Amino acid sequence: MAKRRFELPGIQDLSKEQEAARALPARGRHLIVGGPGTGKSVLALIRARRHQRQNDDYRFLVFNHLLHRASVQLYGNGLAGETWQSWFRSAFERLAQRPVPLLPPDRHGFEAEDWTRVEEIVQALPPDGKDARRPFLVIDEGQDMPPAFYETLVDLGFEDFFVVADQNQQITELNSSRQQIEARLDLDVDAVVELRRNYRNQYRVAKLARAFYTGDPASPPPELPAGQGGHMPLLYVYPRQKLDVLCRGILTLADRDPRQLIGVIAPNNEVRRRYFDMLRTVDVALDHPRPRVETFHGAHRPEVAFDEGGVLVINAQACKGLEFDTACLADIDEHRVDPRDPDAARRRFYVMVARARERVFLFMKRGAGRAVEEILPRDAETLRREEW
Repeated sequence: MAKRRFELPGIQDLSKEQEAARALPARGRHLIVGGPGTGKSVLALIRARRHQRQNDDYRFLVFNHLLHRASVQLYGNGLAGETWQSWFRSAFERLAQRPVPLLPPDRHGFEAEDWTRVEEIVQALPPDGKDARRPFLVIDEGQDMPPAFYETLVDLGFEDFFVVADQNQQITELNSSRQQIEARLDLDVDAVVELRRNYRNQYRVAKLARAFYTGDPASPPPELPAGQGGHMPLLYVYPRQKLDVLCRGILTLADRDPRQLIGVIAPNNEVRRRYFDMLRTVDVALDHPRPRVETFHGAHRPEVAFDEGGVLVINAQACKGLEFDTACLADIDEHRVDPRDPDAARRRFYVMVARARERVFLFMKRGAGRAVEEILPRDAETLRREEW
């Protein structure tokens, strides 16, 4: 497979604002705030490397399994990382000598933490058990962990936090605002660093992402990159029966540069399966060997290679913190837009669009999409529409 560049920058490559975050004291509680592409995840991994080189006991925590895989590959050997939920449940059981109490299963069968019972158990623990030294915690996408998570850790005696977050990228129901993280960790003003420069997105991609910014000043959007060139974001409105043509186009795009990684981001499992199956089976004439096509969901967790070209088909919830050369937002008409809270959908699109470094395509079935049209930019210089 063709290799793509996927490695941590050296310290000498950091900007002045990134260096200010990197140089924060090893001990203490710190929050790094910034929009997509500002380098928050990179700084979290550099922080983890600092702890590793100092032989510190640390844990690098992320929201989901796919971001964990990407972080491990970007970091190299030896990252002491886990998903936050897996780590918390094992740490709580070890410290409290009992499993984490859980709520009844939701409609998907998932059992979330019962934070009220968690708090009761923690408050009943003997105080001497909370005095032992706890590991350093480096937390990526910290806005997607609930406030009670941070509060519980402080109550359990954890002292050293390095959290990177952007509340404008919240796409989970249980999440934390910047204010909540600052309050739960009792942060001083000088413990918070804001990142404002976008190092990932090409100008037109960043401009489209900016169109979905909800305007929350707690986490300002990144500055638009210099220059106004690059590929215009395109919305393709296609006939329902022409998914095969659409997928041939994605495979042909991958064939033009086998080193690029294309992310196909779906609104739900049904759309994800539909695109994945079509991309694997559709007949297409290519100049190079057929690109690898992979998917990642639930219990199906292959070893995705982020340093190779190909096509990765995932759900929107799984795209947090990832980076693709090209992002294709599949069947956006199937994204739920609540008229009482359209900003929830805008934040979802803000995240999805910002995954793309160079190009972004949106696909919508003809005759659908009335709800999602309400949040799409109408300026043809921000998003150009093509009807098939």
